[in-house]
Amino acid sequence: MFKIFRKNHTTANVELKDNNQMSALKLAAKKTAEEFNVDEQNIQSSIFASAAAGNTIIEDRAVFMFTTSDKKSRAHTMTLTFKDPVAWGNDKASIDYLIVGVFPDGSDQNTIDSLTEKVTDIMHDNSAQLDDIKFNNGELNKLNQSFTD
Repeated sequence: MFKIFRKNHTTANVELKDNNQMSALKLAAKKTAEEFNVDEQNIQSSIFASAAAGNTIIEDRAVFMFTTSDKKSRAHTMTLTFKDPVAWGNDKASIDYLIVGVFPDGSDQNTIDSLTEKVTDIMHDNSAQLDDIKFNNGELNKLNQSFTD
């Protein structure tokens, strides 16, 4: 019943001034900090470390990364979609979805892996609709909420 009051942790159809991975990472850190009222510098450092450790590419179009915060007591996600795909990583995958998992400090690897798997499965199950979802704020919000339901 209370799900209707959940905040939208999504931003659809983002147009990056500099359409590259670094700009996308900086924007993800900024939006995550704003959405969850956490320190932007800590989030940026954590997101950059997550990206440096390796990217989880989903359906050849989405990247999942994570950060931790002492202000969170459960996992959350935030999803951005890009108007123009961003060339990502060494293989220059065309990324138009960026999903950030925000975990409580001290979360173990099993917790992170579990959410990563859930996000991967949901994105796979919705792969045929991803082109339509990425421009529709309501549908993007439903998709994002499904990651942590």
